[in-house]
Amino acid sequence: MSNDSTTMPTVQQYDTLIIDGSSEWRTLCENKTHVAEFPDKHFDLETVLRAGIRPLTVSREKSFVGFFSPEKFESLTGVMSFDDMWGREISRNLGVYIVSWNDHFFVLKVDENGYYIIDTLGERLVEGCEQAYILRFDNGSCLTASGTSQVICKGKECCKEFIKRFLAAIPLKELETEEQKQVVPYYSLHHRLQIEFNFCSTV
Repeated sequence: MSNDSTTMPTVQQYDTLIIDGSSEWRTLCENKTHVAEFPDKHFDLETVLRAGIRPLTVSREKSFVGFFSPEKFESLTGVMSFDDMWGREISRNLGVYIVSWNDHFFVLKVDENGYYIIDTLGERLVEGCEQAYILRFDNGSCLTASGTSQVICKGKECCKEFIKRFLAAIPLKELETEEQKQVVPYYSLHHRLQIEFNFCSTV
């Protein structure tokens, strides 16, 4: 994917990318070594990069890891929060990130005019949705509270609030409820609240 702010896939190009990606994933699933390491077939980014499927590199210097609302959990004391990571790093680095969260990847494109979320998992938007989607957040964006006209955020930073308040809201609430009963194991928090932004470019 180009870092050119004017370059976004058309519907037909997006369909082709999804079809090609599904084919490459099935090829990875035929590798017994990969499946032995990832029985659920949710391969990590390192495995995909080593497979050489696309001429893609990841800059570790511009890649970051954070957690949603770590202040709410005892075992996450001192880790970087999603809010801090976004404000200090993500919003200042123009380019493309492969975002890893909750056993799934999506793409975040950052340019001077806004943010774009590119995702194949429609279930993230609406339960039962099977369609991929592209969301654009720019200076004209407005995020309101569900079922009301109350404005939560305006402008392109609605993207951050969308990720935090919409995508992460359910697992965060569930883990908060568990934490009230007993300390939630670090593994569970890591699995459901950690989000990784991998800054990438084509070779």
